[in-house]
Amino acid sequence: MNPISETEKNLHRNHGLGGGIALILIGAGLLLNQWLDIGLYLVLLVGAGFLIWGVFSRKGGLIIPGGVLSGIGLGILVTEGPWSIPVANPNGLFLICFALGWFLITLLTGLFTSSTQWWPIVPGGIMAILGAAVLLRGDPRVWQDYSGCIVSLILILLGVYLIVRRSRPNTRC
Repeated sequence: MNPISETEKNLHRNHGLGGGIALILIGAGLLLNQWLDIGLYLVLLVGAGFLIWGVFSRKGGLIIPGGVLSGIGLGILVTEGPWSIPVANPNGLFLICFALGWFLITLLTGLFTSSTQWWPIVPGGIMAILGAAVLLRGDPRVWQDYSGCIVSLILILLGVYLIVRRSRPNTRC
């Protein structure tokens, strides 16, 4: 009989706690949707549930769908919902929000799991570049209007990279 370490017990307890919180969020969202029009928030709510569950249980397999759904949910809210940002082509804005969800996977797995998932930077980067191209296509004044935001996002992503890289132990000799 293998003794279970205290760390394994805590992770198992946290996994149950995170799963419970995720189910409560999803159930509360579905219940509230019966009386309030929160349908636009549901995808973001489900994504947040997965993210919370993944962070508490320290499992990247739960953070991945959480990041993807959160990016989609944010994209819905900024293109269709109450957080709507008026742009000439909202498809580009949606792609950029979707890309942020992929980048969130790398950030949260770096902070809360034993191995950082770097591969989501590839689809996220492709979506971000395509989204920026679609958003900026056409009127050159759009670039002037959003260049500050784009530069800010690049700086934020570089800062996140440095933080995640610093949080990893140096394995070089």
